[in-house]
Amino acid sequence: MSSILIDAAYPPPAVPAGVAGVLGYIGGAADHVWTAHEWQPFAAIKQFPIWVADLTANPVAEGQAACKAAKALGWAAHMPTGQNRLIVIDLEAAVNRYWYARMAGTIDANGFTAVCYGSLDTVLGNAAADVLAADWDGIPSIPAGQTLHGLQYRANVSIGSATVDYDVVDAWFMARGGVGPRRG
Repeated sequence: MSSILIDAAYPPPAVPAGVAGVLGYIGGAADHVWTAHEWQPFAAIKQFPIWVADLTANPVAEGQAACKAAKALGWAAHMPTGQNRLIVIDLEAAVNRYWYARMAGTIDANGFTAVCYGSLDTVLGNAAADVLAADWDGIPSIPAGQTLHGLQYRANVSIGSATVDYDVVDAWFMARGGVGPRRG
């Protein structure tokens, strides 16, 4: 079973119809980090943190900082088996297997699950165990592939004063989201 999510640099003021979850930025090289207040309209749906990777930084330090930021906003580490909260590592079009493996390993060791995000034509080059790919074909369908748990299929959709992207994700991905108010 698949679910529809949105992600945005700046969150929309409310949950669009048919949306089961939201991805938002918690740090790294993000243009805008969502505040606890900006997460509040989404407290009743699944929420997923995104860390924008800085490939010039130490990947272990980046992984530790991502975990610290997720915990500060209320995502719990070390959930029951199959429910560890995930942290999406945004690599866009970058490929650096060694760097990604070190950051992902740090996130995993700290009780979260790392998911690599990037353009479908490059993201698989990072050899990630779990992937959210972008391929703006407008079709809410996840391509076949054992590491693909979701696809960003529409970009830059206006919702009021905000611009969002639409993603479709599988049940594995949804099981690793948090619900409730973020704290700050």
